[in-house]
Amino acid sequence: MGRKVAFVLSLVVLLVTGVLGVHNGLTEWGEGETPFQHSVTVGVFLYGVFGLLTAYGLIRRRRWSLKTAIIWAICVSYVPGFAVMAYADNDTTLGSAIAASAGGALIALGVLWTVNAMTRNYARVA
Repeated sequence: MGRKVAFVLSLVVLLVTGVLGVHNGLTEWGEGETPFQHSVTVGVFLYGVFGLLTAYGLIRRRRWSLKTAIIWAICVSYVPGFAVMAYADNDTTLGSAIAASAGGALIALGVLWTVNAMTRNYARVA
């Protein structure tokens, strides 16, 4: 039962971040003013693409989806913290950027665990 819940939650997270990431990455492509802001947009687009790829691989229980999930996790951890700093005003602290990236990394860790558990050989036997 726990694996099914983790599977469904991870799939929802991957699909939502995938769709929103691709959409936002395409619609916000030229809006950044600095290279730092452009890197956030690229990261958003990448976590969108790799989120959708990982969701497909997770549904099909393909082992390669662990590699795409790792790339997705890196992007999902990078974007929140760097977005805080790229679009910062005078009141923004480094602690808020670290907290944002840590939150993204914790969610990504749960998805990585699920992808690893659900794509192992014994998971396909059942």
